[in-house]
Amino acid sequence: MRELCDRAGIENQALNGSVPLSKFVRFSEVAAEQLALPDFGWLVGSRFNLANLGEVGKLCLEAPNLWAALSLFERAFAIVQSDSELMLTIDGDEAVLSYRILDLSIWPRQQDAELTMAVFASLVRYAAGNDRYPSSVSFEHGPSAIQRSLYAGPRCPVIFNSSVNQLRFPARLLGPPLQNPPINSFGAITAPFCSEAAQLGKMAPLEIRVQREIMRRLGHGDIDQTDIAKSLGMSRRTLRRKLNETQRPYSEILSACKMQVATRLLSDCALSLPTIASNLGYSDTTAFERAFKQKKSITPAQYRRLNTQEE
Repeated sequence: MRELCDRAGIENQALNGSVPLSKFVRFSEVAAEQLALPDFGWLVGSRFNLANLGEVGKLCLEAPNLWAALSLFERAFAIVQSDSELMLTIDGDEAVLSYRILDLSIWPRQQDAELTMAVFASLVRYAAGNDRYPSSVSFEHGPSAIQRSLYAGPRCPVIFNSSVNQLRFPARLLGPPLQNPPINSFGAITAPFCSEAAQLGKMAPLEIRVQREIMRRLGHGDIDQTDIAKSLGMSRRTLRRKLNETQRPYSEILSACKMQVATRLLSDCALSLPTIASNLGYSDTTAFERAFKQKKSITPAQYRRLNTQEE
């Protein structure tokens, strides 16, 4: 254990407190490699006790139903984990739980994604019965060992190279009472945690908050500066002025986010340049190639060849 922590850069005193997200993710990758367990993340996540996440995890186990438990996780997730997004939505007759780390400098992160999805898959089984498995699971990384784990893995269709990590399951499972008697006044008890999480998000420097909002939207439609400003509780003009004071205008932050995503997507040779250009919001492939070369001094195709050779 100590050797794994050393390799991940985790000091002894950090084990009794909060471990930075980047080091936790690194630990998961190191453990999978050193222990020769390519499905380490899913194995650990499927056995993880939510109570180990502190009060938020304990309250989720005492929620009146799965909807309340996942909604609490969604709203209070900043207390559990920084620089990340968790979102619960309904798509037809399916519930969709989406998760991703918004800091793209944290990579690779395959084990973290599989661990997190396994934790929530277990929560669904806790609510609906141990014989209930997800409808499907999607991951932002490429094919991994869990697709070969017939009895230890998700036991459902697995989709790789997705834009976000997702867990899908029947929406009807959200409503029935959980197995244990729920606590009274669940909403009132959990409200302070949701408020604390909201405040944590506001404490980050403005440029970091802008970056997070961009990353939430990238690949999912237009990224309008007015919408970004509104989500941060200010006007477009105020956002522009405050960013100018930091010497980092919005256009520069947006470009940096696109380049970060581009370098990750280019490492996947299955994705064509037109697809990547479209995902990043460029008008066409030529515009993407021009912007990439301006920032990286080489074309996307050249970057992909070099990256593939290095691997």
